[in-house]
Amino acid sequence: MRKKNLFLILLTNIFILNIPVYAAENKSSGKIPAEKVVNSSFLTLSEAIDTAVQNNYSLKLSGEKIKLANYQITENAAQGLPQLNITASYGRQDPVNPPPPTAGLGNNPQFASFLGTARVNTFRNQVAVNQVLFAGFRIIDGVRLASINVELANEGYRQSRQEVVLNVSSSYYNSLKAYQLVQVNKSSLKQAQLHLEQAKKLEKAGVGIKLEVLRAANQLVNIQLQLSQALNSYEKSKKVLNLAMGRSIDYPIELNLEAKVPDVNIQNENQIFQDALKGRSELRQLNIKKEMDEIAATIQSRASWPMVSANVSYNLSDTSVVSANSVNNQNINYGINMNWPVFDGLLTYAKVQKSQNSVIQDQISIDQLQQSIILEVKQALLDIQEAKERILLAKEGISLGDESLRIAKIRYENGVGISLDVIDSQISLTQAQSNLVNAEFDLNISRVKLYKAIGIDI
Repeated sequence: MRKKNLFLILLTNIFILNIPVYAAENKSSGKIPAEKVVNSSFLTLSEAIDTAVQNNYSLKLSGEKIKLANYQITENAAQGLPQLNITASYGRQDPVNPPPPTAGLGNNPQFASFLGTARVNTFRNQVAVNQVLFAGFRIIDGVRLASINVELANEGYRQSRQEVVLNVSSSYYNSLKAYQLVQVNKSSLKQAQLHLEQAKKLEKAGVGIKLEVLRAANQLVNIQLQLSQALNSYEKSKKVLNLAMGRSIDYPIELNLEAKVPDVNIQNENQIFQDALKGRSELRQLNIKKEMDEIAATIQSRASWPMVSANVSYNLSDTSVVSANSVNNQNINYGINMNWPVFDGLLTYAKVQKSQNSVIQDQISIDQLQQSIILEVKQALLDIQEAKERILLAKEGISLGDESLRIAKIRYENGVGISLDVIDSQISLTQAQSNLVNAEFDLNISRVKLYKAIGIDI
């Protein structure tokens, strides 16, 4: 019974081994693998970032906010410019049932107009100019506040762009990592196929056993499963990358296998911290907000200052009774107005204290963010150093794995080794190759994070 079960397992594995590799690929993804797509576009990391920047809705919204902030400057500056108003009106009075002309007051056109027994046309026009002479510097402060708000909007756009860059870069290298793991599993699959063929030859020659054939076949099946999972992960990662770029998730792409994020030139670690504190968009926004709150406090403190304005108006009024005389009046009015809120029930004092408290809160937030930025930069530097060390160790592991697999194969082919040694060497070599892929991925992502931590655009 035991021999019968072993024989069934052997037949099952041999049947699985006869399935072509590309069948497992198609089964896992449901599509032709990316490297076999004819109409695929070669995509670099820079192109992926540019595409995402053009299509990202948050960046589009930030761009509109910049335009709105610029309009606010014009709105505030307009308060200090002359205000010109022109008004005009025309009215007509028609009698309903005019009485017959009589002697005396009834024949007087003006009296007839008053009684409503005559047709009257009335024209009124006015041209008025008003100019603020002194507003307690509130207009000037308002223009400064609006100008600083433009800087705040620009920094908001820059921060959104850095978030997009981080998201796209992570998605890009995730896809590249998945693709490289597919290649590692394909290479491992070829080694497993060769080992199975060798086990069959030794069994046929009478120097091998069925158990070693079964072990080799089982190893091949496991690698096929890993390859299927890797292909599925690769297809998913490409869809995520397309989504991050704002494109259709099924858009065909081919990655740049040599894509690497350039290393940051580090000569003085303390200088990097200083650059980060100067370059981080979030910190700049907090400093700008603090400056705006300081100006707002100044504006509130000047609310009790007088406001002086001058006005000039020209008035023209013409009233004419049809078929009679007309009255034309013209005059020019001018003067100076002053509004001085002497006491407002401590309302101005309360607003000033509120604005000053906002400045204090801004400074606390700035101090806290500075510590977080320094920590973020240090963590990115440590992650880069760790990834570089892991790359060296992984390359050493690959070298040792290649040599170990070569010796295990020679020993097995000459009948002094066992199949399990070859399988263990294959697993160790595949793990070392996977470690190298993961370390290179972590190195690139850590560099992207360092760029963001310092506040440098890629």
